[in-house]
Amino acid sequence: MTPSSKPVTRLTSAYVRDKGIRPIVATITGSVIELRCKGRRQVETLDVASLYYQAVKARVISERAAKKAARKAKKP
Repeated sequence: MTPSSKPVTRLTSAYVRDKGIRPIVATITGSVIELRCKGRRQVETLDVASLYYQAVKARVISERAAKKAARKAKKP
């Protein structure tokens, strides 16, 4: 894997409504991801480690809900 020591900026395929419908621009620098709407200056900064833990937490919550629904459907 290539380390992310130099900033890399890419235009994503995700769109949001922010003074019109705009694509998201993502910049990866080290362990930080910066997100902004194209044509805007406001930047949202995320730490990659906290983003990973948030994704794991969401997956666990989803799996628990599916398990609970399966148990409820199985119950006579």
